[in-house]
Amino acid sequence: MEGKEKKMQELYMEFQMLDQHIKQLQKQLEMITHQLIDLNVTSNSLDEFNKIEEGKEIFVPLSSGIFAKASVKDTSELLVNVGANVAIKKDIASTKKLIQNQMEEIKKIQKQMAEELDRLVEHAAQLEMQLQKAASEG
Repeated sequence: MEGKEKKMQELYMEFQMLDQHIKQLQKQLEMITHQLIDLNVTSNSLDEFNKIEEGKEIFVPLSSGIFAKASVKDTSELLVNVGANVAIKKDIASTKKLIQNQMEEIKKIQKQMAEELDRLVEHAAQLEMQLQKAASEG
């Protein structure tokens, strides 16, 4: 009887660890999905910016929910942060290409994470069935 209880305890501990891993992966997947949405919004904003006439007044975001009025002087160049506090000048088409590449990479990661999540959920379901079977035998 002790062996059976120990086995159930081990299964339960494995199930708990797996459950935590699943929850963590779900949060990461949610964050990645938000990144993808943000990049899509940025891509759409670039399309809209490309249509703006020079000299037109627009509101530019300073922070979440805070905007300043500005005049557009040049729509041919953007300053793009490429990491490590380095920004380079790019045209809209190049910037859109950069964003599309980022979106493709994120989609690959998202797919891998979703596959891993499916695998973990399936394993958790198997463990749960083993636990239920062991409990009903006892």
